[in-house]
Amino acid sequence: MKNSGLKIWLSVIFVCLSCLFARAQQKTYAIIMERINQDLQVGINDGVLTKRITKNLPALKSDGSWSDINYADVQYDPLNRIKDMASAYIRPSNKLYQNVELYGAIVKSLQHWLDKNPKNKNWWYNDIFYPQAIGQTLILMRNAKTQLPVELEKALINRMIRKLKTGDGANTSDEALHYLYRACLTQNRATLDSAAKYLFEPIAIADGKEGIQVDGSYYQHGKQQAIASYGRVFAGNSVNAAFYLRETEYALPKAQLAILVNYLKNTFLRTVRGSFYDFNVRGRGISRKDSLSSGMGGMVGKIKLFDPENAAYWDASALRTARKKAVDYGITASHSQYWKSGYTLHLRKAYTFSIQTASIRTLRTERGNNENILGKFLPDGATNIQRSGSEYANLMPVWEWDKIPGTTSRDYPDDNGATILKEWGTPGTTKFVGGVSDGIYGVSCYDLNYDSVQAKKAWFFFDKEVVCLGAGIKSSAKENITTTINQAWLRGDVASSNGAQANGKGEIWAIHDSIGYIFPQGGNLEISSKVQTGSWHRINHFQSKTELKHNVFKIWLNHGQNPQNASYQYIVVPGIDVAGLKKYNRSMIQILENTAEIQAVKHIGLDMLQAVFYKPGTLSAGGLSLRVDQACTVYIKDLNGKNPTLYIADPAQENAGIQVFLKLPGMLKPQNINCNLPAGALSGATATFKIKE
Repeated sequence: MKNSGLKIWLSVIFVCLSCLFARAQQKTYAIIMERINQDLQVGINDGVLTKRITKNLPALKSDGSWSDINYADVQYDPLNRIKDMASAYIRPSNKLYQNVELYGAIVKSLQHWLDKNPKNKNWWYNDIFYPQAIGQTLILMRNAKTQLPVELEKALINRMIRKLKTGDGANTSDEALHYLYRACLTQNRATLDSAAKYLFEPIAIADGKEGIQVDGSYYQHGKQQAIASYGRVFAGNSVNAAFYLRETEYALPKAQLAILVNYLKNTFLRTVRGSFYDFNVRGRGISRKDSLSSGMGGMVGKIKLFDPENAAYWDASALRTARKKAVDYGITASHSQYWKSGYTLHLRKAYTFSIQTASIRTLRTERGNNENILGKFLPDGATNIQRSGSEYANLMPVWEWDKIPGTTSRDYPDDNGATILKEWGTPGTTKFVGGVSDGIYGVSCYDLNYDSVQAKKAWFFFDKEVVCLGAGIKSSAKENITTTINQAWLRGDVASSNGAQANGKGEIWAIHDSIGYIFPQGGNLEISSKVQTGSWHRINHFQSKTELKHNVFKIWLNHGQNPQNASYQYIVVPGIDVAGLKKYNRSMIQILENTAEIQAVKHIGLDMLQAVFYKPGTLSAGGLSLRVDQACTVYIKDLNGKNPTLYIADPAQENAGIQVFLKLPGMLKPQNINCNLPAGALSGATATFKIKE
């Protein structure tokens, strides 16, 4: 009897605990779904929403289809239109709130979608966008006083089911997001478990695989830099997931939180100036209208709710990206050399300057789905120079694509020369690509050998200026070879001393839109401020064919036909006017060497030397002697201090160590330094050595 009574009590306790667990689980679903519902309505302008709906509604036919949509090639519409209607229907602030006609249109259009079951040739729409959009609409309609027909909702939920692909970076989190929607709608624990697991799976260091790299950059579609293309999707989904699941049993673990915060703070958000992306991090998305508008929305504001320790940083970022504060608000100086991705990012309050390159270890910027058709030269040292942030926004349709800022290339007569012929996965062609950095300053290099053009290209980064050198430029192609300095929106006057020099010799300067350009040795400089024409369709076949005309500032050096050892020198000085440029103290910058073997710059004011050795060699200048036994990049800080610091890296990522012989002015005896370099996943990273006598 005693055992029997104990069993009954245990059964009662088990039932009670099960009920409590079930209620707790139901509460979890309710909390998550309410957060999703509120998030879906952030930033909605009821007037704009109503106007959009009243424009589209008359085209809805009696069968629930829209007369202006080709259902054989459906992309974002009609699901976006249906979600619009659901948003208006449940919002008390909207004129169409609980509108009977609107409810009928929602039901009819959803039923038609269910019956028609459209498919797109691009898997992304079928497996990611469609189920996401359906899930969002169903969650919105759960707030309606008049619910959707039960059988219709159930059938649509079943239509959302897709087999989740794991280990696919941003795509995995994209798919897991609609798993989360479905878990909330069905209150299915197994689905919620899967959603949480795979939403957070990409938040990991994935050396050499798709995802976050050890240097903080991001890969997608192979070893291709995708910081704010697929990396933007990853960031958005990860932030949303952490925001939705915070303070529940599914909350983001601390170790993964640290990885996500590091990516957001030290990589992703640094690529946004004001509210505009650096064009170098948008991948093939550069060919889409408004692609440089960051559209952060409430993303940054959400982060501090699950990462309160960095609340001040997130607040400053939210204000800056929302244009409520100046573009330099909360910005601190930094220099990042992403050796895994061939990307360099130099950040100052006055400007952002970045470079994108490709090597045999990485892929060139892709053309895919007929997007980025003319982006052939994007990974050949493209330089993004921003002050306001909007210098290039929506200018790409009229760009001359064989004159991408920073690149040295053939000057083709038409677009065909800049056309990427192969879709997806074109590898780089050169191995000596990378640089050295101390986190504040650095130097980057690119051994260009592409499209029958060769050049040694290097960039030296300081505070007020960036020094850009090119040497060993040669080509046997029939076209002129040019180095483009910039190609941006024409804003205001262009001032220049060009034309005052004799025979292309002697220093030249130019200034436009508060950015100065100095050419210490002159050159055949050309400047244009003409109207350029083009269309989005010429670079992306999914975009409009409407011809556009924009005023463009373009500045480039013409090296002529068949150059065999041409070179260039120019200094970019952002945040300056004509008077300031004339007073600019050029003597602070000493260009010590600019050959195909060594490129080196000394900054007197900052007391530092930066150099690129393309082969073993010796740099001698002003009592300084620097010899290396392997090709490398070198940066020495505090040249005249008691304990200078040596920073060194191997851009080819081949050597375990480099021998450095160093004699500095005032040094009692030369130093022989055996520099052991980082290996494995860190190969190409900077090594640091204190120099002591």
